[in-house]
Formats: sequence, C-alpha cells, structure tokens
Amino acid sequence: MKTITVLGGYGIFGSRISAALASHPDTAVRVVGRDAKAGGDFAERIGAEFRRCDLADRESLQAVIDGSHIVIHTAGPFQENNYSVAEICLDCGSHYLDLADARHFVAGIGALDEAARQRGLFVSSGVSSVPAITHAMISALQPEFQSLDEIQVALSPGNQNPRGAATIGAILTYIGRPIRVWQDGRWIARPGWGDVRRLDFPPPVGCRRVHNCDVPDLELFPSACGARTIRFHAGVELNIINYALSGFAWLRRYLAMKNLHRRAELFLRLSLLLFPLGTKNGSLAVWLRGTGLDGSLIERKIAIVTNDDGPATPSSASIVLAKKILEHGPPRLGAFPCLGFLTLDELLVHLRPLGIWCARGSRGGWES
Repeated sequence: MKTITVLGGYGIFGSRISAALASHPDTAVRVVGRDAKAGGDFAERIGAEFRRCDLADRESLQAVIDGSHIVIHTAGPFQENNYSVAEICLDCGSHYLDLADARHFVAGIGALDEAARQRGLFVSSGVSSVPAITHAMISALQPEFQSLDEIQVALSPGNQNPRGAATIGAILTYIGRPIRVWQDGRWIARPGWGDVRRLDFPPPVGCRRVHNCDVPDLELFPSACGARTIRFHAGVELNIINYALSGFAWLRRYLAMKNLHRRAELFLRLSLLLFPLGTKNGSLAVWLRGTGLDGSLIERKIAIVTNDDGPATPSSASIVLAKKILEHGPPRLGAFPCLGFLTLDELLVHLRPLGIWCARGSRGGWES
C-alpha cells in the first residue's frame, strides 16, 4: 500500500482529490486538516485515515507527512507561502504536488530542483487549472500553428459553485495593483482586475465579463509557448460581484488599502448571500491566434465546460498526475512548475464521467 497524504483533504478541492484517490488500488489516503470533526467524518465516509495538523507547526506537519509516497498540498492561499511544506516532503522522501495559483510561488519552485534530484523525488507546483490544465489545452491546439501571436486564457465559474476564502484571498492580493503582462514581445504593467473584457464562452455559459488576473501563466507561458502576447482574465457569473471587486480595485489604486486579502472571510460571507442566484455553469477557455501551417492567419479556441461541479476541473490535474506517479513512477526527477506533465486527453478521460466536456472552435464560433 502506498500512502497519499492530502493536506486540506476535506476542503472544496481536497475532498474531491481524497475521494478519487481513495478508490485507487493499493492506495491508502491520509486526510489532513485542523477540524477533527469535519475531517474525521469525511475520512470515514471515503474509507481514509484522518490526522489533525496545523500546517504552521513544522513538527506536527512532519509527523503527518512521514511515510507518504505522495503529498498533495491543497491548503491555500499560496501567495504569501514559502516552500517549507515541500522541503519537509523532501526530508521525508515524499513526492510533492500542490494546487498553487500564486504566480511567483509556482514559477519559483525550481529553487528545490537540486534537492529533489539528489533525493530521487518529483516536486511540482501549479497542478491545477493554472498552469497545468491551461498548458495542456494550449498544447492540444499548438500543432495547428507555425507561430503564435497571442494567447488569451479566461476563467468564469458559475455562481452556484462552492468557493472558499482561499480563492477570494488570492484575488484580493492583486486587485488594484500593477500586474506584469507580456504584450507585443515586452513586459508592461496593467492593473489587477482591470482591462475589462466581455468574452464569449461556449453555451450554456455564453458572454461574460472578465478582468486581469495575476497567475503563473503570465510568467511561464512567454518562454514555454513562444507567443508575443499572453493575457489571462477571470470573472464570476454575477456582474454585481464583478462590479464590487472592480470598485475595490479602483479604490486600492488611489488609497492605502493594506492587507485587503485578510478580509477574505468577510468577502466570502457577503458573496454567499448571492449564492442562490445564477447557475453552476462555468468554463475555462483558451484562444490562440497566429500563423497556421499554410502561412495564413488563424484563430483556434478550446474550452472545458462544467454543467454541475465546477471544482472538479481544478481538482482533476492532481488526481490524474498522482495516479500516473502511482502506476508508472514520477515523470521526471526534480522540481518544476506543472507544464507538460499532463495531456488534455488524459484530463478529459477523468472529467467526462463527471459531466464536464470540451468544446473547440475557430473564428466562426464554438463546436461541441
């Protein structure tokens, strides 16, 4: 039996990961968190073990990690975190995956590369929607291009999908602050949660308002994908929430509003007042523009669309990658952002039974 330890293993994303891996042959799942009641009840339901731990306590963290074949870290936000959890995994001889969406955290994981290679271990950050899934989506379209001019990535979840304070806290770290963006072959600064666009996602999602977001893709894709422009936008289904965040972004540009992300719980409670409105329909989409194989200018687009369970998409990357490690060993030794370790086809094999599907299109529109 190989033990997989899921930190935050009964949360929005962690619970889906724990449940999926608990059914994998010859695998024991260890659910870790601070709430013994909630965590223990969930672990019992899926046939897993629960251990209580505060991630800030290095000694207790090392005790719950010890003996793990793989550790999956889901307990964000990662914007202000260091690599202490991954370092403990290296000390314990465990492979490490995380669901980080913090730009510099994911891009900087290579700092652990030498230590991971010396110990024969695999460390990967951003094993989630960004950059793992978005890179897999781009890679599925890239063979149609000689060269890429622009990559546009956008995310719009349905309002009735569950959400946590960590996700909101991540947004609050950068709204109203300058974001470094690769545009026309050079770095420029754009305001966080600014540059509003209305993008057409596949039905039933449709046209939605989205804004600048600071994600690892902006840092990694200029070199990994070779496009002259990389943009990432996100927004929620209800424009009243988008407008509210835009208002805070505007205020933050002109007023000293420090530690706004520490009010994430308050923002979460306010957003949940609107939870009955909207739908569960959401989408993660990529638009590519550039030169086709015949030398003509072309546009291609691809999207993952959810009708019911939005958090299943970001959870899928670590589930699929953990299973690959269990069955075939680590793809490489060392520490890397999660680029190129998963294909879109591998992800869709996991997602389709959950009612999550893929749409493709060109300049003319979307096709199922």
